Amino acid sequence: MIYSIENTSVHNYNLTNDNHLYANFKFGLRAYNPNKRISIYYDNIEVKLFFNSQPISINSVQPFFQPHRNVTRLDLSLPAKDVVLYDEIAHDFKTERSAGAVEVEVKIRAKIRFKVGVWKSGHRTLKILCTPKVSFSNYRRSSKSYPCDVDL
Repeated sequence: MIYSIENTSVHNYNLTNDNHLYANFKFGLRAYNPNKRISIYYDNIEVKLFFNSQPISINSVQPFFQPHRNVTRLDLSLPAKDVVLYDEIAHDFKTERSAGAVEVEVKIRAKIRFKVGVWKSGHRTLKILCTPKVSFSNYRRSSKSYPCDVDL
C-alpha cells in the first residue's frame, strides 16, 4: 500500500492578532493498492492536522472498499475553526506563511481489514503520516505530490 498527498490548498485563511487561526485546509489523498490478490476494507478513518506538533483540525472519512490493483483518491477537508495557536507556534506559522507555504503533518489512523477471495481478516490499525507543504500563493491547489510513511 502506497499513500501520498496531492492537491494541497487552503481557503478562508485568517490568523488574528491574538493568534486565533481560521482556515480550511484541503488535501487529496492518493491510496494505491498494488497487490494482485488482496483487497482492503477501510473502516473508522480519522484524519488529524498538526502544525509544529500542535493539533489544528480533526475530521473523519467515510469508510470505503479498495479492490486489488487500484488507485483510490479521497478529498480531505480539515477546517480550523477558532484554533488558538501558542505564541511560538503562531510566530512560526506567520513566518512560514510569509514565505508562501507552511509545512503541516497529516496523520491518518484507520481500522482496516484485508480480503483475499472470500476470506476476510480481523481489524488491523493502519497509521499514515504525511508532511505536505500547503501553498498560500493565490489559494490555488498545488499539484506537487508528497509521499507518506506507513505503519501497519
